[in-house]
Amino acid sequence: MSDICDFEWSNNRYRHNLTISELKLGFNRNEPTDRSRALIALKELIGASRDYALKDKSCFQDDEFLFRFLYARKFNVNEAFQLIINYHAYRQRNAAILQRLSVLDETIQIALRDGFPGVLPNRDRRGRKVLVFFTANWDYASYSLVTVYRAMLLTIEKLLEDKQNQANGFIAIVDWTNFTFRQSSNLNPKVLKLMIEGLQDCFPVRFKAIHFIGQPWYVEAALAVIRPFLKEKTRDRIKLHGSNLSTLHDCVARDILPTELGGEGPSFNPLNWYHELLESSQTVTKPAPSYCLSQTQIYTKTPSQFVPSVGVGKGADLSPAPSRSPSPPSSLSSTNGAEFLKAATKAAAVKIGVLTAKANDPATNTLLGVTTGAGGCEL
Repeated sequence: MSDICDFEWSNNRYRHNLTISELKLGFNRNEPTDRSRALIALKELIGASRDYALKDKSCFQDDEFLFRFLYARKFNVNEAFQLIINYHAYRQRNAAILQRLSVLDETIQIALRDGFPGVLPNRDRRGRKVLVFFTANWDYASYSLVTVYRAMLLTIEKLLEDKQNQANGFIAIVDWTNFTFRQSSNLNPKVLKLMIEGLQDCFPVRFKAIHFIGQPWYVEAALAVIRPFLKEKTRDRIKLHGSNLSTLHDCVARDILPTELGGEGPSFNPLNWYHELLESSQTVTKPAPSYCLSQTQIYTKTPSQFVPSVGVGKGADLSPAPSRSPSPPSSLSSTNGAEFLKAATKAAAVKIGVLTAKANDPATNTLLGVTTGAGGCEL
């Protein structure tokens, strides 16, 4: 077999020769020249691949997208190439879960408003973005663990638009304080395995540390069940602190943590990240490419139109539970916001007018849900 990979790119006639030994080497991500060579080598492998997962090679020309995989594998071209294959294969196997991944999804909005996940405004001392989860806030009757996973993937993909996050990675802090046994019974093992597979082997994201605090015994039991599915490197990065926050503060500086985690910052507000995602959906200039997870669309349709039917495998019931109706997003564009307020004001005025005109009509009052009595009209 030839030791030379010689391919012709589709639109131009530029040819680039790379030896197999060069493709196996890692490159220095701090050197612009090495980054460019690694990108070229990765494109060569994608262009020559006959893997079914890469039948759609539309990501070939998107340098920013490909860099995510190179950073995730420290510019080892072979490993980045394998990660791209895993990414596309995972998406094809789990299309029902990953379709229509949008901030306009009604159940995703509820999860984000509950802080699943939350994103702290400041990075840690190593420049890593910090995700936080206060598990006691999980309303499992309104949205499933699948929805939490979808909201997390949407968040990660948005954060990966920043190259600093690609290079430095993330840390996660999971607060299990007041997490009930009833809530733990809704931790579907199939979904947990699916999450581990995706975040560990298929998505271009690097979790440098995962901190558990306040974990009860049944959470540690669940962790023991999923531990065999974790790689050794992942297992080593999970730190169990229990109720001892001082060990957490040894790893993450207090000045960036909210008061709920014993930090010096302001109280955690999950709506901050939720509003940031909504605002980003208002500045979309073009649709997201098909090979990206999330769908970037402006607020022009009702969120319920974006809710997919979700399932994993035969007989699995992983669909999001019926959700409570969310309040209208506060970050609507000025036009949509004005129209919303105008319509709401008009509806209120009409109802008040009807009630005033028909206040003495018992039949009308009954239809409108109004109870009249000696004290007057009660809405």
